[in-house]
Amino acid sequence: MKVGFVLRSMACGVLLLAVVSVTVGHAADSGEFKGSWIANGTRTPFPFGDGREVYTFRLAGHVSLETTLAKEKDYWSECVGLADSATGVIGRCVWRDLAGPEIYITLQGDKLQQGGLISGTIVGGSGALAGISGDLTFNWASVVALADADGTVTVTGQTKNLGGHFRLP
Repeated sequence: MKVGFVLRSMACGVLLLAVVSVTVGHAADSGEFKGSWIANGTRTPFPFGDGREVYTFRLAGHVSLETTLAKEKDYWSECVGLADSATGVIGRCVWRDLAGPEIYITLQGDKLQQGGLISGTIVGGSGALAGISGDLTFNWASVVALADADGTVTVTGQTKNLGGHFRLP
């Protein structure tokens, strides 16, 4: 943002014009956060040999925090991932605050089912959340997978012990 102003010296008849560049920034912010996440979506099986269950998943839902993360308590989440009974779960998530800025998170864990421990890394953000970093963990309190008549598996999950740390430069 640029601001211009004019100063006049009547005695000398001099006109001075100065243009000042002002940068609007956000103060550094850091802290801990905790809350819960409820997500719904689908999983699609991927044939990968006998005795090994592999599937992709897509989940979306509401992250409701008891304490703030970058001054917000509510985020809408969207995640995609891969689950493999032999190697665990990996995922990529976008948490979007209600005003639009996003937080990007990588997830990894042992399983996408009740009791599964998941850890994550905050790897960046957009807008006012650009440069955010941190970590988080949670357990799945419940995960329900139901197949419908056409074979689509719907997944609903709820977390417990969602919490972590963040730093916003």
